[in-house]
Amino acid sequence: MSYSKQAKTSYENITEQIPEGVKVYLPILPVMTLVGVFILYPIAQAIYSSFFNKDLLAPSEAEFIGLANYAEIWTSATIHQVLWNTLVWVVVGSFAAIVLGFLMGWLLHEKLPYTSVASAIVLIPWVLPRVVGASIWQFMFGGSQGIINELLVQMGVIDEYIVMLGSTELSLWPPIIGMIWRLAPLFALLTLTSLQGIDEHLYEAARMDGATPWEQFRYITIPMMRYNLAIGFLLMLIYNIRNFSMIWVMTKGGPGVSSSTLPVMIYRTAFVDFDVGLASALSMLLFVVLLVFSYYYIQVYEQVQGEI
Repeated sequence: MSYSKQAKTSYENITEQIPEGVKVYLPILPVMTLVGVFILYPIAQAIYSSFFNKDLLAPSEAEFIGLANYAEIWTSATIHQVLWNTLVWVVVGSFAAIVLGFLMGWLLHEKLPYTSVASAIVLIPWVLPRVVGASIWQFMFGGSQGIINELLVQMGVIDEYIVMLGSTELSLWPPIIGMIWRLAPLFALLTLTSLQGIDEHLYEAARMDGATPWEQFRYITIPMMRYNLAIGFLLMLIYNIRNFSMIWVMTKGGPGVSSSTLPVMIYRTAFVDFDVGLASALSMLLFVVLLVFSYYYIQVYEQVQGEI
């Protein structure tokens, strides 16, 4: 008897007592096990920990406090500041990266001289390691040695050097600029591929009918790109909400919490303040937000797939 027949016979002998309704799930059991161990269990553990006052250095001394951690999220002025920073970080950063990336992709599509070289250069910020990119911007925004301060002084915009990364009013904006620099090339690539997928005959027909460039853009370009733009927009939001490295490398969320976003606050709460319970509650808040955006991303993606 061949090896395959032996394996089939052994499988049938082992599973003959298993109901058919259960047997159909056996092939995906390994995947379900991995999902349970690496995804569902950590989520359940975070939910469980969020109901405790739990110290990272003394987990055995955890004290059940119910919804107190969630009540602190609701009432804490510090956490409210972090949530506001997160909103500014996501909205301003995503919108600016999308606008800049769209313009870059449009210019690359116009077949200008050296566009192939320009396309490679544009992608450099995206392919650079995150920590390297953040370190570059940290150096550029440095006090008396940073090139940003030097340029502003030489242009007469400011009279003296400003320690932007150490200012409670300005510390959030340098990481936002660095994040825009990193993400705009990704949206530029998405824009470029979307524009290349539009049939040129549509534009030719529109020009023959007397359509202006704005009308061509409004009635052909945007409708043909709408789903790609929507997917790119949702991906930007998801990426920015969970972004950690740019802020942590540049400011570590300081001074105070002036540049902290939700992921940075979770890290600081868990691994600097050792408050696992509050960090778990904050993680649940971040998880719900990401779940909502992921749901809409899947909805848009399925709609695109249905039209292909």
